[in-house]
Amino acid sequence: MKILGINISHDFSVCVYEDKKILDFFYESRYNLQKRFKPNEKNIFYQSIFKKINFKPDFVIYSSFQRVNLEDNTFKISDEDIIKDIQKQLNNPPFYFNKLNHHIYHACSAFYFSGFDEAMSIIIDGGGACPLQNNYREIQSIFYIDKNKVYKLFQHLSNFKTLLLNITFPVNFEYSNIVCKQIINNVEYNVSSLILGGLIFGNACKLTDLNNEPGKLMGLSSYAYTDKKFNLDYDKVLIAKEAQEKSFKETCELIEKAYAYKKIKNFVLSGGYFLNCSNNFKYVKKYPELNFFVDPEPSDGGTSIGACIFYENYL
Repeated sequence: MKILGINISHDFSVCVYEDKKILDFFYESRYNLQKRFKPNEKNIFYQSIFKKINFKPDFVIYSSFQRVNLEDNTFKISDEDIIKDIQKQLNNPPFYFNKLNHHIYHACSAFYFSGFDEAMSIIIDGGGACPLQNNYREIQSIFYIDKNKVYKLFQHLSNFKTLLLNITFPVNFEYSNIVCKQIINNVEYNVSSLILGGLIFGNACKLTDLNNEPGKLMGLSSYAYTDKKFNLDYDKVLIAKEAQEKSFKETCELIEKAYAYKKIKNFVLSGGYFLNCSNNFKYVKKYPELNFFVDPEPSDGGTSIGACIFYENYL
């Protein structure tokens, strides 16, 4: 059976999957040169990727971070609207869509490439779905995964991204320190308004005028660790440094929490947050007894791969 995995959020991508193997992977931004491209009501019929899909798939599984009107008031089209339009272009094959599986697809993608028999999976991003059906969005998750099962053990949800609509910058990193804990179906949920995960970089990018450029923020932070002076705004350098150090500390806490659950030494890491190569290397140095594998496509684009793997192996 030939399956298409399609990520319809930003980092729009398509995975062609058959007999538990990836046959092709297409990333729309590579064709149209629009960074972090996401489909909307103006461009959905003009996807360059679909010029490469010259067959009717047997099945389609869709992935999304859950489309909401937070970042862009021009959003006038829902996930379901986009799926409807793509289905027409593909001649209406059967499909599956669960908007709550965003982090699971990240975990499946990372595990597929890792070669591990079992692993603890840590997923961190700045968006995610809303598993509690409210404005609190999944930012940090811990899963157990092997070749037969994947299940969630922990998740931290924050509504800071929603609060951004009503917040005047600058905002410091200690905006909130209240965390409510709940156990739902044997999963520990932490619910807060904390700036954490990808939200750390979103906030720091706004404070340093590097909106939507977390990679540049990571590069800027490196200037804080040398005595040599450059023609830079060092207030912004220190903000970048604080973001890197705060994110490293939080991730270490998650690694230790995950290890305490199962005492498993294999770790797979995914979510756009793990494009942070500098911090990834520091985890390896800090925990030499653990085996780390970073998803080769940890951005949301990789969820089209994870969706196929989830459907074939875990659904």
